[in-house]
Amino acid sequence: MNEFKLPFNARLTFTLLSIILLIYIGHMASEIIIPLLFALLIAIMLLPVVHALEKIRFPRGLASFIAVLLFVIVILLIMLLMGKQMQSFISDFPDLQRKLTTTIDELQEWVNTKFHINSSTQITYLEKAALGTLGTATSFISQTFLSLSSLMIFIVFVLLYTFFILFYRSRLVSFLVHLFNDRHREKLQIVIERTRYIIKSYVGGLMIEMVVVAILNTVVFLILGIKYAILLGVMAAIFNIIPYIGIFTALIISMLVTLTTGTPIAALQVGIALFLVHLLDSNVLLPRIVGSKVKINALVTIIAVVMGNMLWGIPGMFLAIPVIAIIKIICENVEYMNPWAILLGDEESKHRKKPLIKPTPPEGEGSSK
Repeated sequence: MNEFKLPFNARLTFTLLSIILLIYIGHMASEIIIPLLFALLIAIMLLPVVHALEKIRFPRGLASFIAVLLFVIVILLIMLLMGKQMQSFISDFPDLQRKLTTTIDELQEWVNTKFHINSSTQITYLEKAALGTLGTATSFISQTFLSLSSLMIFIVFVLLYTFFILFYRSRLVSFLVHLFNDRHREKLQIVIERTRYIIKSYVGGLMIEMVVVAILNTVVFLILGIKYAILLGVMAAIFNIIPYIGIFTALIISMLVTLTTGTPIAALQVGIALFLVHLLDSNVLLPRIVGSKVKINALVTIIAVVMGNMLWGIPGMFLAIPVIAIIKIICENVEYMNPWAILLGDEESKHRKKPLIKPTPPEGEGSSK
């Protein structure tokens, strides 16, 4: 059988149409895909717990349930730790809003007096320069702090999906294996195990890093006497997971909250403290804790975070890097997708090993020598 090879323009068109179709499906099915992706990451993190329970003869269903229950207990303990500050912050929110409005008005008046820029021009400039990526402040807050009912439904579905992914993990792997040719099944299982190991190490490292950064932030804020020190410290550590954009978002929110509850000097101290902790994290903690399990270049990282925000909002910013990491692993191990791995990786990617999976050649190819 002769191989029919499409011209470059046709192949490029099919590739672009496939990417557009995937983005469209991802946007339209976001209510299903977002909780599924979060559940997949949580399931990978809980897999060692499930394995440990199954080794002591727990049934798979019970082991999966206990692992999810332990995860819920840890989250509840963290919420209880922050509970008092959350209650105080919620009760003080109307006053904070009034103080913030007054502070912004005074700042706009000062800018107008010094630089002769009216308030409407200032707001337009800020929306274009600072909030263009994240959307307006109102939409940003509404996406970050969802309504209680929507948030509870989202959490319930994430936990349910996590349980079923853990419970049916063998069936899911078997499904993926049987999608490919028989001679590729063993190699595909190796790729799946490598993906699971790398994502587990990467996400686990990020969680450890987040805890360390949260402790450092909180300790520094307590020393400085900042109100809502625990709340702001944990919030900044969570946003710190988002590469590049997260630290600036956390810095702006923390400084605004501190400005409405304290003095401009205190807000400046908070900004400097967060920046110094971020420097320590980027140069010491991140390389040592997270390591170089998945190398993605800075340009692709920023584009992925921005596209994640455009596609799925704030959850997309958190999911962007794990999703790109999974895509990069797949591209590294499939020969005809290697160019995409080069695009996603950093300069050291040229030293990659040979791909584990090669596409099946068409019938008759290589047989007419």
